[in-house]
Parts: sequence; structure tokens; C-alpha cells
Amino acid sequence: MTTREIIRFFIRYKYFAIFPVAVAEGPIITIISGFLMSRGTLSFLPLISLLVFADVISDSVFYFIGKGGRKALDKIKIIKISPERLEKIEHQFERSPWKTMIVAKASYGLGTVFMIASGAANMSFREFLEYMLSLNIVRSTVLLGIGYYFGRIALRLGPTYLWYYTLSVIVLVPLGYYAVHKYKKRHRIED
Repeated sequence: MTTREIIRFFIRYKYFAIFPVAVAEGPIITIISGFLMSRGTLSFLPLISLLVFADVISDSVFYFIGKGGRKALDKIKIIKISPERLEKIEHQFERSPWKTMIVAKASYGLGTVFMIASGAANMSFREFLEYMLSLNIVRSTVLLGIGYYFGRIALRLGPTYLWYYTLSVIVLVPLGYYAVHKYKKRHRIED
């Protein structure tokens, strides 16, 4: 499937196509959605609502897996978390839940571990939702803004350069996001 076919797919099916992808992989589809929003294909309020709701679903699933305890994690073979790492994050949630949740939502790729640890640390679901919702709204708005910005640039330069900006939004921005995550992770390990 080419990039143009992918874009046409999201333009045709809009929110129905974005929702399942957002549940599985929120940050990247959020940037792509911002790009599509800049073209007038999507509207901000339904889009931000959908993206935040998708994050609530995926984060809640991992929260409840953590609530199930170590036995639940042992049964789910695709989630590999060392007991030491999980225990360390659980203690962080007990000491400083806001800071830990901020790190969780800012860390691409590590969010799953943090969501599981929040459940394992016996954080109440109400408290979990309060932290997660506010942080998801901020993160989704920022990522939509990034996609929107690149989309507006592409529209100004015209259809000749649209392909290049589409490619940069779909490939380079997520790669940059991933590189920042790796950089932060490396410096956290060194600290």
C-alpha cells in the first residue's frame, strides 16, 4: 500500500478508520490526523474526543492487566516486563503519581509498562483516569498541532511538494518522536 493509498483510506473512512489505529498506536495516528485536519478533512473537536477516548481504552486495558497482578502478566506472553522494573515503577507511582504519569505519557514505547505499573501499584481507577485524561488531552493536542503545522506548510507550497510533506509527516515526524524517546531513555538509564 502506497502513502497516497493510505491517505485516501483515512480521508474516505475518516474517524472510523482512525479510531482502531489510535487504540493500538495513538501518537503516530494523532500526527497524521493533524495533517488531515489541516486539509479540512477532519474537525478538531470530534477528532480530539476520539483520540482521547482511544487512549483511555488502551491505557485502561493495561491498567487492569496491572490490577490483575503478576499472575496476569505471566499469562500474557506478549508483555515482557521484568519483575524488578515493574516493582521500581510501582514505587514511583506510590511516591509521586503525577510525575510518574507525566513520564509515562511523554515516553513513547514505555507507556504500556507505566500503565501496567499504575494498576499494579493499586492506584484507584478514578485517580488513574484523572491523571491520564488530563495528560492525554495535552499530548493529543500537541501532536495534532505538529501534524496540522506540517499540513499547512504542505498546502501553502502546493501539490508539487505535497508528496514530500506527506512523507515527512508520516515518516520523519514519528522517527523524530522515536529518536527523542530513545535519547530520553538513554539519559534516564545513565542517571
